[in-house]
Amino acid sequence: MPTQCKLCGLHIPDGVQSCMMCGNKNFAVVTAGETITPSLPAAKTLAGPGQAALSKWLWAVAISLVAAPFFRSMSIINFEIPALFGDQNQPYVQSHPGLSELLYFEIAMNAILVASALVLNFFFYTKRKMFPILMVVYVATTVLFLVATTAAFNSLFPDASMTRSYVGLVRSMLWAGAMIPYLLTSSEIKARFVR
Repeated sequence: MPTQCKLCGLHIPDGVQSCMMCGNKNFAVVTAGETITPSLPAAKTLAGPGQAALSKWLWAVAISLVAAPFFRSMSIINFEIPALFGDQNQPYVQSHPGLSELLYFEIAMNAILVASALVLNFFFYTKRKMFPILMVVYVATTVLFLVATTAAFNSLFPDASMTRSYVGLVRSMLWAGAMIPYLLTSSEIKARFVR
């Protein structure tokens, strides 16, 4: 008997357990001449035949999962390590007790965030059910880390240049403001991460 996916409207052959388009496992039996109105319009997806669909928002999530470890790694390589070990910064680091410990903390947290983003990439592409909540935790942790380090630098070392910290903080808050509501409320997230 012909079946159709309730989420995207794709016709499902007999014996198939999940929709090849959206991963949904909820099918509807259709009679001759009847069609199911999909709850997620096919026009919003960017997938070819036989591929799992990624909407524009899911593409944004995928890109941020690639960009997050890159930005955190670049922060370690371009800023924290040179500030800690560079010859031109040594007089400043030595004249400000506690700065080196704060820089070591930043390096450690950035390394943890890089490793976490790589694990989240695995969960995203294997469609693990826990991905949306773990991604929300990751985004919130990143923002809290940046708020804490920016506040610590600003209060402990008022003569330090804070422009880079403020730009990174604003960028991360905008990212979190867009990503967290989408991950928590989107029906396509719920449909994709069903396992």
